[in-house]
Amino acid sequence: MPPSQICKTFNTNYKMTRLKQKYGLLIIGIVLGIVYGLVTRLAFGQKATLASVTYLFIIPTILGIIPLMFADNETLKSYRNIIFIPWLTVATFFLTMFLFGIEDFIRLLVLAAPFFILSTIGALIYRLVQINREKSKGKLLTLVLLPFLLAPIEEYIKSPSDTFNVKSEVIINATPQLIWDNIVEVETINQGEYNSSFFNSIGIPRPLSATVDKKELGGQRIGNFEGGLKFIETITEYEVNKKISFDIKIDPTTVRQKVFDQHVLNGNYFTFVDATYTLTELKNEQVKLTLSSSYQLTSTINFYGKFWGDIILTDFQDRLLNVIETRCETKE
Repeated sequence: MPPSQICKTFNTNYKMTRLKQKYGLLIIGIVLGIVYGLVTRLAFGQKATLASVTYLFIIPTILGIIPLMFADNETLKSYRNIIFIPWLTVATFFLTMFLFGIEDFIRLLVLAAPFFILSTIGALIYRLVQINREKSKGKLLTLVLLPFLLAPIEEYIKSPSDTFNVKSEVIINATPQLIWDNIVEVETINQGEYNSSFFNSIGIPRPLSATVDKKELGGQRIGNFEGGLKFIETITEYEVNKKISFDIKIDPTTVRQKVFDQHVLNGNYFTFVDATYTLTELKNEQVKLTLSSSYQLTSTINFYGKFWGDIILTDFQDRLLNVIETRCETKE
């Protein structure tokens, strides 16, 4: 072998050895972080929800710390690494859960913000505490037990319940009677009528139809959704051509076996309360149709659930009102 080739081979081997020395332990740390995330997700099971402070705040913080326990001081000094390494760990953890069917895309979307942000905060805290200090991994590794100690305690803390309201409006060029006929009962909504959103594409079922057994107080209205989901709605207010309200209950036997549906619709922290359609006559033979819905959250972090609840429910209401508007103005 020519001397130049020998030198080239030596330099390549030397660089590979240096890379293994520098990043070998760090890669192990990232893998251990992913494994830890999977273990805690499986251990928490149905408790791994937005209602759990431990799962939503403590676990992602620890997830950002674990890989850095295996990093040297040079790596810790780089703020780019403090962001990149936790994000790589969380992203790979999410991808693994998705590929194995442990989580679906919409659940990961909801969990993304706290996991990415808090894993970075955990990494920053670790950097401040450990940089240029002798590491005691034995003590630090006791952190991994923290969620399992806090979760049972969290169950004994009574969670507050808050009710939130979402309102959508549309102006329709049609008579109150025509609009009324299209909201008390809703004929089957064809695929072409409903402008599906991003949320529908990742798992939120779209509305299909609504039927009523009695058009009066106490009448039962059944809302049918994609995938077989049914809302059982009891009419509580009924003013012809003006206002209709109904309580909402989800038929638990129709909830799909998807992770998001089971955690949210069959969980104990999110509950639909009621909905109201109100018709207000305007000038120029126009009518303002208002759809107002209420839902209840029961957790210690209702503010985060409200953020997503408002976004998803507003998206649903706006699109449903657009269907009603189009139908009424087409028939007028």
